Amino acid sequence: MQFNSQVTSFLITIATGILLGVLFDGYRVLRGTFRPKVLTTWFTDLLYWLLATVIVFFALVISNWGELRFYVFLGIISGVVFYYRLLSLYMIRLFSVVIKLIKKTIVLIKRIFIVLIIKPVLLCMEIIGWPFKFTNRKVRIWYHKKYPKPPIDEKK
Repeated sequence: MQFNSQVTSFLITIATGILLGVLFDGYRVLRGTFRPKVLTTWFTDLLYWLLATVIVFFALVISNWGELRFYVFLGIISGVVFYYRLLSLYMIRLFSVVIKLIKKTIVLIKRIFIVLIIKPVLLCMEIIGWPFKFTNRKVRIWYHKKYPKPPIDEKK
């Protein structure tokens, strides 16, 4: 391999390490926000590592035809360390803000749905059912007069 292609491969592996750090921080923020159960955590951990494996595999294939060399490991580790030393705190804050915005948006959409759809439907049902309240009460009174409850037998 020429020196230029090795430098390019090294830079790609550093970028891959940074990307893995970003994905892991996103995953950490999601886990901290939603607090999944143990089985879900195990499953999502497995998904993260499968995704990380696929990303590293494609980065290696793109950068140096999949050849594993020492600088590949050095580049990925350097990228992860660089990310966690300089960028992790800011990305965690960014992910937290984005998740809060998404939660607030979902709450707003639910409220709009309730105000624009559920409440009018309930109001229509109440308006339609209003005359039946009086007839229901009158029918019940008439029924109990016509068919009274049998007397309780106290001999038993």
